[in-house]
Amino acid sequence: MKALKKYMAFIAVFSFLLASCTKEDNTITNDPGTDSFAELSLGASLNSMLNKAAIKQSIPECSSEAPAYAHVELTHNAGTDLEGTIEINVPIMEDNGTFYTAYDEGLKIPVANSETNTASVSLTSFLVYDGDPEDASSNLIWVTPTTASEYGAFVNQGLPFDFTIRAGSKKYVDIEVVCFDDREVNLYGYQFFDLIPEVLYELCVFANYCNDAGRHFTANYSLAVTYIGGDEEMLLHDTANLPGTGFDESTGDYYADPFCLAVPAPQYGEGSGEPYIRLTATLLNWEGNYPDPVGIEPLEVDLSWDDISGYLNDDGTVDYEHLFFNCGGDSPGNGNGECDPENPADDCDNDGIPNGQDNCPSTPNEGQGDLDEDGTGDACDSDIDGDGIPNDEENDGCERNPDLECGETVLEPCLPEAITGCESTDVLNINLESAGPVITNVSYGDWTVQITNGELFVGLTPIIPYEIADIEVTVLQSVTCEVVTVPDEGGSVTIPNITEGDLPISIDLRANICDVSGE
Repeated sequence: MKALKKYMAFIAVFSFLLASCTKEDNTITNDPGTDSFAELSLGASLNSMLNKAAIKQSIPECSSEAPAYAHVELTHNAGTDLEGTIEINVPIMEDNGTFYTAYDEGLKIPVANSETNTASVSLTSFLVYDGDPEDASSNLIWVTPTTASEYGAFVNQGLPFDFTIRAGSKKYVDIEVVCFDDREVNLYGYQFFDLIPEVLYELCVFANYCNDAGRHFTANYSLAVTYIGGDEEMLLHDTANLPGTGFDESTGDYYADPFCLAVPAPQYGEGSGEPYIRLTATLLNWEGNYPDPVGIEPLEVDLSWDDISGYLNDDGTVDYEHLFFNCGGDSPGNGNGECDPENPADDCDNDGIPNGQDNCPSTPNEGQGDLDEDGTGDACDSDIDGDGIPNDEENDGCERNPDLECGETVLEPCLPEAITGCESTDVLNINLESAGPVITNVSYGDWTVQITNGELFVGLTPIIPYEIADIEVTVLQSVTCEVVTVPDEGGSVTIPNITEGDLPISIDLRANICDVSGE
């Protein structure tokens, strides 16, 4: 048990050694008349009890005050004619950090056993105060617990403490006392979060402006989007000069891109047909496209969830909400609410050109651009430049270039089938505008691209635990595929006949990456 107590790291033991009887300030005269008595002093070994949940207020709180008095209660010579009790307050002395009780006549013990000249003593109470216990201002700062109590395990010898004392001796007995180091507990709160997924949906807007003669123009406008379904209106977006506008020199057309933004589904229990999103569009001037409009009132359009979800197509695309400034209504067919595609006088796409004169009657095409002059306007022509290669199969930037070398269909990827347990990375595009090197850091390694000695160098250095199976390089307008197999240490591809004169160039990179960590 003693070894266990010594092991307990939270008990700081201050040992108070036996004080010598030969010290001048504690010397007791060896009076032969005292041979039938024994003199007792008590030295204190003070244990500072660290924060221990089991310690309660019956153990005094530790104090910085020095011990001044000990309240001692004991019995002696039990079962003999000299049996008695002693209850006394004794001053405490100190010598170089060692504490002990002062000499006091009240602690002379009569000897009952004449054969051995000894007396039996049982210490039953030992309390330490920072002043005289008789003084109400004194505080209890140390106690010796009883062996039977829940604190007895924290001292080597609890109470009662039984020992024998010899006549004519001046006996010092070590007594362990304890106090409780009571501290404020640091309190913490722990934050958790419940995830409530909310999907935002894409809403796109396009606008036309009609002059007083009824001619349509692509409109420039500002837009405010307000949530009106709750108790209070909430402004979601407020942006000026929304569309990406421009002028196509090759067709002579002014054009604008649809403006797209994110809106939530109904949040406050609105019915699917109940308006909850309001669009407020204000027409702006577009110098060169149309004269400065004067007196055109802002448009205010309320949309329901049925309206917005109706624009979301099953193929992952989205149609736009078409706004019309000063166009006599926002319905197809010049505002008459109906449109007959077979009626040459109607204008089903509301671009200001009657069906009978429109080269794209179902797609707005105000400028009537027709690059290949095949009678089908560019807005609805699947092969704008007429080179026989569909627009969606042309290389980037070649939709309007009939040169077959530009429009040659991109080859199918030449990357071999992925090795078991590995995956091909997504295509990484790098725009090389100088000879380089250009270094791109990704999760599985570092790509290096540069032009040197008339060759394009592409290298990939993997990061542990990844390995390279092969590399694919595609150079825009000069489709080239090279494959190498390089485990562990990285790989590279060089493509000849590419110089700085070819810059800028766009390069698609791909590699087959293996995670060899086993995860």
